[in-house]
Amino acid sequence: MSTPVVVGYDGSPAADAAVRYGARQAARRGSELRIVHAFGWYVLLAPMYPPTLNVDLGPREALLDMLARTASRVHNEFPDLTVTTRLVDGSPAAVLIDASREAQLLVVGHRGIGGFAGLLAGSTATQLAGHAHCPVTVVRDAKTTDGAAIVLGMDGSPHALAAAEIAFAEAGRQDAELVVISHGRKPSETEPDPVTAQLDELAGRYADVKYRREAVDAPTAAAALIDTANRLGAAIVVGTRGHGELRGLITGSTSRALVDHAGCPVTIVPSPAA
Repeated sequence: MSTPVVVGYDGSPAADAAVRYGARQAARRGSELRIVHAFGWYVLLAPMYPPTLNVDLGPREALLDMLARTASRVHNEFPDLTVTTRLVDGSPAAVLIDASREAQLLVVGHRGIGGFAGLLAGSTATQLAGHAHCPVTVVRDAKTTDGAAIVLGMDGSPHALAAAEIAFAEAGRQDAELVVISHGRKPSETEPDPVTAQLDELAGRYADVKYRREAVDAPTAAAALIDTANRLGAAIVVGTRGHGELRGLITGSTSRALVDHAGCPVTIVPSPAA
């Protein structure tokens, strides 16, 4: 069996959505689903604990019970899927970054409670996006479903190429349309275009994937990606960093815009060199 799909779970509605998304991904990839909770004593102080937590049990027993019930729900929906759970001492970012070392995908909810409160706000988000050892998918809420298409941000950088590899593979698994977004003007026919060269190489290896390119005139790169994803009902895939129009995509205001405002799953792909 391949390396697992790992989900960060804390009992919140967003985490429930992340588990369902992760389960679909694991089933599609033929891999194990591993549900991980970061244990800290402060998570048990109301109103920070999950509403489904059995507070009559001891701290660890209550969390293990919550994880077991979650795994059981997943197994009922995906009977052929191998589901395991882990309760790990430590901070959410540190626990998940460590878990990403042996994962093919890390899935987290947009907002959490308890051990995952504020997971994608401020410095923790930067840590996770910048230091995870596998792609990270941020799932927003309980209404999240797989997109009918995948929107890919590309600018010719190595980081964007790594993201494109993931996007092509995912489009192939879902039989989904892939839409490659350039922010701003269309590339000139007389100037070298690294994106075209990268796409030609990928298309040769993913012959069954249908893709098209769009140049989107929007105030920011994040707006271009979000507007396109909203229009198509799509998911978004981006690299950790870019250059040109996509520089700093996962640092500063653009990354916060994607995480805070994209209503679809957003996958952040680290560079192979990372």
